[in-house]
Parts: sequence; C-alpha cells; structure tokens
Amino acid sequence: MGKTLRAVWLEVRVIPVLLWSFSALTLGTALAAARGGLAGWYYAGAVVLGVLIQGLVAHTVNELEDWRSGTDRHPSPRLISGGSKVIVSGLITTRGLRRLLIAALAATTALGLALVWARGPVVLPFGLLGVAGAVAYSQPPLRAAYRPLAGEAVAFLCVVVCVVGAHVLQGPTPDATALVAAVAVAAYAVSMLMVHHYLDREADRSADPPKLTTIVWLGPVRGRRYAIGWCLVALAAAIAASAGQPRLLPLAAGYAAGLAAHLRCRPDDVGSVTACETVIIVAGIAGALLASVLLAPALWWAVAGAAAVFALESRLAPTPAGTVAG
Repeated sequence: MGKTLRAVWLEVRVIPVLLWSFSALTLGTALAAARGGLAGWYYAGAVVLGVLIQGLVAHTVNELEDWRSGTDRHPSPRLISGGSKVIVSGLITTRGLRRLLIAALAATTALGLALVWARGPVVLPFGLLGVAGAVAYSQPPLRAAYRPLAGEAVAFLCVVVCVVGAHVLQGPTPDATALVAAVAVAAYAVSMLMVHHYLDREADRSADPPKLTTIVWLGPVRGRRYAIGWCLVALAAAIAASAGQPRLLPLAAGYAAGLAAHLRCRPDDVGSVTACETVIIVAGIAGALLASVLLAPALWWAVAGAAAVFALESRLAPTPAGTVAG
C-alpha cells in the first residue's frame, strides 16, 4: 500500500467508523427495511456519505486541531488514543491533511446533493447536521471536544442523525422503536468515547488551549462512573427498543457485554483501557450488525464486508483497534 493511500486509510480510522456511523446507518436502514423493503443504492450512498463525514471530514478536522494544540504530540503512553499518528509517523503533512479535508468536503457535497436529488429535500437536514457536527466537534467557535459535556452532546446528536437519517432515506417515517434504538446506538458510542479519553488526560490537560474533556474535568473515578452511566442508558434504550422489536435483542446483548467491559476497566492502566475499549467496540459493532441482519436478511453482505474490513484494519493499523476523533 502506497504511503499516501496508507495515510488516508489510517485517517479514516475504519474500526471506530464501523462502531459509529456504519452501525448507526446500517441499523437505521434495517429498521426501515423491515417495514417497507430495502433500497440498496440508498443504503450504499448513506454508508459512503457516513465514511466521508466521520472518517475524513470529522477525523481530519480533529487531527489538525489536536496536532496544533499539542495534545497528539504529548509523550504520554497511549495505544488506541492520541490521533491516527499519520503526521508523527511521516505519512502525511498538515498541508496534505488540509488537502484531504477539502477533497472530502467536495465529495460529501456532491454525494449529498445526489441523494437529495434522488430522494428529495427531506434528507437534506440530516446531511447538513452531520457536516456541521463534524466541524463543530473540533473547530471554533464551539470546539465541543475541548469543553466538558459539549463533545458528548455533539457526538450523541450526530449518531442519532445517522440512524434516523438512514431510516428516512429508505422511505418510512421512523417510529418510536427506531427513535429509541437511535438513542441506544448514540449513547453507546458516547460511552466508548469516554473510555477513549481515559489515557488522554495528561495530554489534554497540557494542550494549548487545554482540552478540557469531561474526563479531564471529572477525573478518573467520577469519569469512569460517567462513562458507565452512558452505557447504562444505551443498554436500557436497547432493551426498550427490543420490547417493540424482538429482532433488536442482539443489540441489547452486545451492549450488555460492553457494560461488563466498562465495569472492569481501570482508567489509569494502559493495558486495561486498551483491552476494555477493544471489547466495547467489537461488542457494539456485533450487536448492531447482527440485529440489522435479523431485521433485513439482505444486509448479510454488509456484515461480511464489515468483518473483512475489520480484519484488514487490524493488520494495517498501528494499534489494536485504530483510533477515533477525540
């Protein structure tokens, strides 16, 4: 794999994308397909758009800001967190990342307008919210990732938008079960993000401006409880959604496994955080995708593709589970 292509691949950070936008878009699509059939091209367009917005726009903007502030340059021991490491490894320059961001924004605009043309203006707000959230998470004036509670609020909203937007793109209006499932997926993603911030505390504290994440603000003990709280919300919402649609039970089972990892995680231990975050990611992906296949069996190929990409990323990425914008 060429140097530039490898840099782009690592910047996408495939495994977190599978947990966040891919799982959310696939589950939203499956919930709609269970009610009215699957529009495969709309699903494919949504996935590509999700990869562009989260994998390239959000991650590139975050990488540039975290490199500028210094948090990604800090020597604290981190395996999964600390950015994609494409700059420090010499795979790409900050100028190259800016060019990648411009290209990603152009592709996002073109694909987004194509989906609006095909499906109608009803889907436009979802794309606009996704892009706005991707930028506002890291960039002024909001710079949500650098403020306690704000980062989670933006992340939560963006994942809800993925689930609901994918559902609307397929045609049917989301029902109560779909909305509760969206809450579950979004809350679980935020719980993983909090674990992701455990080992970044010293680096974030020393950044300029300081990156005052909720974990830095609360400290490791209360921060761990906060992360567990988000996972409990996710599990409760998944159970509630399963009551309305029993084929969502794998989602609840996956989130229960994730909760067990949260409970045994030690925020100051590099090995513990790395192992537990990996379990949380894998359990979340598996739960969402298995539920999606039960809802819409035609999506089996999406699960097979995700498994293949997961295996490839595990070989290429510099860490066990990649990284996520943080």
